[in-house]
Amino acid sequence: MKQINNTVELLAPAGRWDAFTTVIESGADAVYIGGKRFNMRLHRSDFNFTDEQIAEAVTYAHSRNVKLYITVNNLLGNEEFATLANYLAFLQEIHIDAIIVQDLGVLHAIQNMDVSIPIHISTMMNIHNVESALTLKEQGVKRIVTSRDIPLSLVKEIHEKADIEVEYFIHGDLCICHSGQCYSSGVLFGKSANRGECMKPCRWHYTLVESNSGQTIGNLPSGYLLAIKDMCLLKHIPDLIHAGVCSFKIEGRMRHADYLREIVGIYRHAIDTYRDDPMSYAMNSSSYEQLYQSRVRDFTTAMSFTPSSASLVDISGEREPLFLSRAAKERSLAKEDIYDNPFETAEHYSMEHEITVIPQLSVNVGSISALIAALDEGADQIIVNAEGSQFRKQVWTKLLRKEACDRTKDAGKIIRFGTPRITTAIEMNDVRWLYEQAVSLKVDGVLVHNLGTARLAKEYGLKPIADYSLNILNSTALRFLEKRGICGVTASLECSYSTLKQLVQNAAVPVECVAHGPVTGMILEHCIPAMITSRSHKKDHCRQVCQYMGYALRDERGEIRPIETDQYCRNHILLARDICVLPYLGAFVQTGVKVLRIEAQYYEEAFIKTLVGLYRKYLNIANEYSGLSLPIQEGDWDMLAKESPRGFNLGGYVQDITHSRSTAAVMRSIK
Repeated sequence: MKQINNTVELLAPAGRWDAFTTVIESGADAVYIGGKRFNMRLHRSDFNFTDEQIAEAVTYAHSRNVKLYITVNNLLGNEEFATLANYLAFLQEIHIDAIIVQDLGVLHAIQNMDVSIPIHISTMMNIHNVESALTLKEQGVKRIVTSRDIPLSLVKEIHEKADIEVEYFIHGDLCICHSGQCYSSGVLFGKSANRGECMKPCRWHYTLVESNSGQTIGNLPSGYLLAIKDMCLLKHIPDLIHAGVCSFKIEGRMRHADYLREIVGIYRHAIDTYRDDPMSYAMNSSSYEQLYQSRVRDFTTAMSFTPSSASLVDISGEREPLFLSRAAKERSLAKEDIYDNPFETAEHYSMEHEITVIPQLSVNVGSISALIAALDEGADQIIVNAEGSQFRKQVWTKLLRKEACDRTKDAGKIIRFGTPRITTAIEMNDVRWLYEQAVSLKVDGVLVHNLGTARLAKEYGLKPIADYSLNILNSTALRFLEKRGICGVTASLECSYSTLKQLVQNAAVPVECVAHGPVTGMILEHCIPAMITSRSHKKDHCRQVCQYMGYALRDERGEIRPIETDQYCRNHILLARDICVLPYLGAFVQTGVKVLRIEAQYYEEAFIKTLVGLYRKYLNIANEYSGLSLPIQEGDWDMLAKESPRGFNLGGYVQDITHSRSTAAVMRSIK
């Protein structure tokens, strides 16, 4: 029998003092709390702890042999770093037991200070492969809070191969989207899920429709198609221990004391029972029933043991405790808007930063015909997309990749290979094969989405470019990546125009940004078309309905959000509008950004020709022109709007997630 780990930790949340003392009394081995700054749960002024309360909490916890962890887990803007050093010094002085971190910039700041507090990596960093864990371990990280979207078998592999502590969420709220990869709320409302301010568009009512027409499909049910249930692993204590999980984490810093008392007490009893007598351990059904009767939503084990299934969500919405927002029309960029430049203000523009180097134009393509169109119309760089589309029958074979390299190099242009956004052990094997081909074809670099694929790229001698999924919002995070061999960085999709300027001005490596294309608001392990049409999943005789029709989600305001299913059966839910900065190209040239990217992997060849041709035309004009305004001809705008599969907006560039409005103010502004 496997030796039982006697150091298993029950980790409980607390958002207020009464909850803090309650979870300790109920048996928590450790408690995690947040201060009044640098933490992801700042939207309620009556929650979280002042510095004085944190100091008092340390004394209270340590006197009872309980550890205290502090969440410094927000994504930070540059200006927020001004007071970070003093806060970290304070936390060290009072001897907290660990800090929980999401932002690579915060990790870099800790490394550059004389701070010896143990570092735990937040689940929001989306650690889902061994290579990422190894990289963080080398940076002094003690513990990984793994992604909530991976099975316990992979958690076990990360623990054993990286030889690092792993923490796992065992109870509470879940997100349908991969941790740290949801941009819907931030781009739509300026309130980022990645900063703990999610407006929960995943809890809206949706209908599954045909993507082009927006029409319903037969008698398929509508409902809360993304409303994931709550995690409950009470029945699986042995599985968690067998996987090497050292800390069992309960979600709920915004929960009240009475709610947490029951949950912590029940899990305390279950862990102790299994630890004391594992051979005769049997789940007490009355404990589970007690949890079930007081549940908020129905329970699920999510992806802990099996791929996502139809039972993961409750489409009825009957047990949703709160609908934080309602369906909203996305901002639109219309013809009458193109003459009003939102970036032409004294705050945004200073002649001392006038740029004379025109950025290169990069195009992410999904086929050879798209590549040819992009090169013909003036692309400087090509990205060979890694995530195909099942419906579009996009696939890059070995021979097609070679042809792509040959054509691009013959044109004297740069070519990079993309990598999948999510790379568990299966995808990492594919990435190794891809990198071997990249080396043999002498590509100019690879686009990486996480620390694991970046690490592997360096092992193969390839130049890694960090994509937007690494959520870079500050110059300190950029320096962290630069010091670890990253050759370029893509700004976050939630990056405002002002933040982009700051990144570029302080960058030691080239910065690029997405100038045009669809925004993947969410990436899911859960396949909506399969679940709704056949209630099957990728390992359960799936009929692959995604190959025969384009699907989309239609909300109650009629907005259509296409679903692209990749070769790994992940759903990429696009927003209803595509980013388009063409009318304001002068402003983006003035930032000094080195590369403007067009995300064209889902576009048809004819539109790519028009799109790339127009960006090339106006970049050439910018070479002769100085200023933020670069007027676009009405005929060019009309042609672009007519041929585009979707409307346009400016995405996160006109939001500011580091200075967000109140929820009430956002809701009042919704049309």
